[in-house]
Amino acid sequence: MTTVLTAHHHQPVDAPSLDALRQRIDQIDAELLSLVDTRASLAQAIAHAKTMPKTHDEAALETVHRERVPAAHVSLLRPDREALLIRKLLASPGRKVSDAVIIRIWRELISESLRIQGADRGGLHLNLWAGDKAEVTLWARQRFGAAPAIQQAADPVSAITAARDPRHVGVISLDPKGGAWWARLLAEPHVRVMAALPEEASGRPRALAVASLLPEPTGNDVTFWVTDYAGPDHKLSDILSQRGLIADPICQASGLKLWSLTGYVQEDDDRLSGFGSLSGVIGAAARIY
Repeated sequence: MTTVLTAHHHQPVDAPSLDALRQRIDQIDAELLSLVDTRASLAQAIAHAKTMPKTHDEAALETVHRERVPAAHVSLLRPDREALLIRKLLASPGRKVSDAVIIRIWRELISESLRIQGADRGGLHLNLWAGDKAEVTLWARQRFGAAPAIQQAADPVSAITAARDPRHVGVISLDPKGGAWWARLLAEPHVRVMAALPEEASGRPRALAVASLLPEPTGNDVTFWVTDYAGPDHKLSDILSQRGLIADPICQASGLKLWSLTGYVQEDDDRLSGFGSLSGVIGAAARIY
């Protein structure tokens, strides 16, 4: 006689039902909304605190800052602080949510905070020149969120000019049709590269964001440097390597070359001297990875 064994799959008695799980998600959504709203309220409080009278120590620090950047050129953007925050979140152990979701959510939260803090100044504006790269608009939204207004610039120079206003950011494609627009930053007293796009991609950037601010070091940065050095790229790379710099060519136009330097490199770094008659650091971008 043959005995037939039938497998029975029983749901654990204490397992929550589908309806219970959905109700829990609804509850969490309500809690998330409350927390997001609380965060927005804190952004509003920060904006208010910035208008309050300064203590003696705060006034002293502000005076030092004004010596570096005139008050008319102070931006709401803090790319260094933003990068440090996102890196900390990405390093959280044991999480189930993906890196992409964390980056997207917090970029939008930061965007909303900046909208609230800058409401009395007209908000943040993106002046975009995409060339033939339609994706630049997407990359700009991913980096700066949904809050800023976007307008198309007639050319890269127009985007740079707009970025002299601390309420504006120029997002400019590295499309060859734009020429050596990045070299114009050598003559700009305040406008600097502050982000490389797309933010989440590795390798050479395909667009740069410029703003009226001085980027600050974060411990994981890339510096952008322009030179009219006429020698071959590999020779320049070797010389810079001997001086302790990791350098990669990005693009070139009109006898000028744009390079990326690993790390935060000061504009007056002696290791960058002796390379042609027209050269200089034009900004830096914090990496989130």
